[in-house]
Amino acid sequence: MTDEKNSKQEKPSWQEIQERKINMVKERGSRVLKINSPLGSTLFNILRQFDMAYTHFKARLGEMNGISHEEGEKLMAEGRDIVMAFSDYTAKLSKRIQFRYYIPREIKEFMKTEDA
Repeated sequence: MTDEKNSKQEKPSWQEIQERKINMVKERGSRVLKINSPLGSTLFNILRQFDMAYTHFKARLGEMNGISHEEGEKLMAEGRDIVMAFSDYTAKLSKRIQFRYYIPREIKEFMKTEDA
């Protein structure tokens, strides 16, 4: 019975978890974000899962038994609509409370291509 317990992976210590987080911050493409609201925390959890799903999406795009390019294009268009709607909502909320909202550069560039 003790062999079974030893063979199971032990829960990492607090220090090991912190070291893992510090190393993750050093990785290319990583971001550090302080979250101040319950809604922000929920959105961050969704974003984290979306990012992992997107990696799998790219790997299966155009593959046999995967996702066709046409379906992939529709899914990404829907995703862009959601991002644009959330940006619009954030701008509306910010204006109401007189907080300066900076539209992300990627959204500005996308809006320019839509207008052209």
